[in-house]
Amino acid sequence: MEALHNFKDKFKVKPKDNLKTKPKKRYHLKLSTKIKLFIFILSVVLNIAAWNSTSFSDWYIAHIMPIFVNTYSRFTSIFPISVGEILIVLGIFLLAFCVIILFLSIFPFNRLKKFCHVYLNIISFIIVFVLLIQTLGCFIQYHASTFEAQYMDTSKVYGFEDLNNLREDIVANLNKLSTQFERDNNGEIIYNKDMYAECIKSMKKLGETYPNLAGYYPRPKKIMASDFMSQQYLAGIYFPFTLEANYNTTMYIANMPYTICHELAHLKGYIYEDEANFIAFMACTQSDDIFFKYSGYINVLGYVSKDFKNSANETEWENRTLITETVAADDVFLKQDDWDRINKTSIFKTETVETISNKMLDGNLKINGIKDGMASYSRVVRLLLNYYSNTL
Repeated sequence: MEALHNFKDKFKVKPKDNLKTKPKKRYHLKLSTKIKLFIFILSVVLNIAAWNSTSFSDWYIAHIMPIFVNTYSRFTSIFPISVGEILIVLGIFLLAFCVIILFLSIFPFNRLKKFCHVYLNIISFIIVFVLLIQTLGCFIQYHASTFEAQYMDTSKVYGFEDLNNLREDIVANLNKLSTQFERDNNGEIIYNKDMYAECIKSMKKLGETYPNLAGYYPRPKKIMASDFMSQQYLAGIYFPFTLEANYNTTMYIANMPYTICHELAHLKGYIYEDEANFIAFMACTQSDDIFFKYSGYINVLGYVSKDFKNSANETEWENRTLITETVAADDVFLKQDDWDRINKTSIFKTETVETISNKMLDGNLKINGIKDGMASYSRVVRLLLNYYSNTL
């Protein structure tokens, strides 16, 4: 009996409370991951709302974007250099170092792996943050009401005579204005006034007629890498992630007032290039400054002349009013001396840089819903025709 008792005790099932059970694994997102996920989801939601609701985009531009311009843009304008340009250079170095980090992460060193993990976590945080900033400062604006829809009669139809009258007026103004300001011994324009102040003054003046253009404007920023920018045939650039209007200092001076006003227009939510072109034209030609008027006319001449040439027959083209030699000399992006210097000293060929830049810009526009990409720049002619139909 005792042996039987010992046998039962040996194989007696112990109570469940005494069993050692393994704890269930629970997965918790880290705070940094939660923040990144929230920023990403917010960016996606905002983009979906903008793509599906013009009213939302209009409301955002009218009520939310001015808050950023009056705070964040004021902050970045404190710095005399372009903050956006510095951040782009920094971003290139960070991404280049990221490639090195990914390579080093394959080695079995704990400290190195930990450093790689932290660095990649920071990079991913920067990426989602840039996505949000780009959404707030650029992507939403692509889906707002156009300037034409807000302030013009979109049902008007224009013919060749309207286009001819538009070109004739522009050429007449250019030929007249070209002799009215100071030039150096080489015939190049000299401008000694405060161009920034005049640009802001001109934009604010437009705000009296077009409410969305009213309010604060930051001082424009010079691009330090203007030679490289010239190889891309870029006159100016708007940085959504710093809310800065930047311009190319290498380009010929006749382009500068128009370009600066163009970039400032983006800060008011007019992200379409044709609209920014038109707003810049109005700002310059309605200015009291003769040189600004000249800059406005000469920078739309190419768009109008191209459409005129495509529409005119041989006789109409031959009978057109010609611009003077002075105007023709001013109607350039860069002076030849600057082109020669850039092509001699640059690391990359201008043709290569231009091709890559055009593809990237064209792709960016199409991704944001501009089906004709860079060709949309020339749609400024229709806005000019509408404008002239009410002024001539």
